Amino acid sequence: MPVEFRPSLLVALLVGLALAGLALQCAVLLVQHPVPHGAWRVGLSAVVVTGVWWLLNGPLEGPTVVSFSYEHGLTLADIAGLPALLLGGAVLALAVPAAA
Repeated sequence: MPVEFRPSLLVALLVGLALAGLALQCAVLLVQHPVPHGAWRVGLSAVVVTGVWWLLNGPLEGPTVVSFSYEHGLTLADIAGLPALLLGGAVLALAVPAAA
């Protein structure tokens, strides 16, 4: 029985791993006080990769947690992107501006 190669699954897994890594990096940055100025790049990356995750997580969707209509709802994979989005937004908001 040959194994079917699905590039969409591989891409979704790689984006999910990147999302988890960025969320962890944002959490580490938020422990520092004050959040360094250069951290805004990590926060922005986490927000952007969350958007990419929501576009490409189809193969990893999982069960529907909240249904809005027959065809629309939130799945486990959609909710899995929320921590990275919130942590990235917090890093963006708290990054100290560069001294002028």
